[in-house]
Amino acid sequence: MLHEDIGPVLARLDAWYAAYLPPGQYKLNPPATDAQIDAFERLVGIGMPSSYRQLYRWHDGENDDRWGHIYGIPLLSLKHAAYEWKAWHNVLGQTFRGDRYAIPADAWPKGAVDPAYINPRWIPLTADGSGNSIGIDMDPWPVGRVGQVILFGRDEDVKVVLAGSLGKFLEWIARLLEGGNFRLPLDPGEVALREFALKTPRTSDFYDGARELLGAPGPFDVGKF
Repeated sequence: MLHEDIGPVLARLDAWYAAYLPPGQYKLNPPATDAQIDAFERLVGIGMPSSYRQLYRWHDGENDDRWGHIYGIPLLSLKHAAYEWKAWHNVLGQTFRGDRYAIPADAWPKGAVDPAYINPRWIPLTADGSGNSIGIDMDPWPVGRVGQVILFGRDEDVKVVLAGSLGKFLEWIARLLEGGNFRLPLDPGEVALREFALKTPRTSDFYDGARELLGAPGPFDVGKF
């Protein structure tokens, strides 16, 4: 899974985005260079999966917080991912003095994710502007796997495995979109920051919708499952 070829699913996403997303609003950045990816790996001290490098050779994320390609949530540029990672690294070191477990947390499935408040080997792929991310887990617990994609952050006390790898996560997104599970724009009168959302469950918050689709517990259900 660390060396999967995500080229085919990126092509599917390219085709769907070109067909459905207004190009004047939804704009992906040009590809990142190998030197930029290398610099990011040095910052976090982790050799990332080849699929991660392939993703950023496709596009270096996007810059608009509102018109994101993951149901309205932006794929982070390497620069923004570095900012998010450093912010969490500083919180861990300065606020919690290195104690990952200073705030009680949990994980779903049990034993798949470190039940920590934050782990420096969680690498953010997205950010919602409120301290929550979808990211790559490079330090799983025994039931999980290296490179799995998880939901974590300030308001995500229960860390959730969304997919077993980056490729599996992107395939899931592609299947949802190709299967018609999207609303664009939102319903008349519906107020939300982002206009690209799930149809089922009917929510404008993709993180909440992802939990419901997977049957995962709520973000604050620590110790309740």
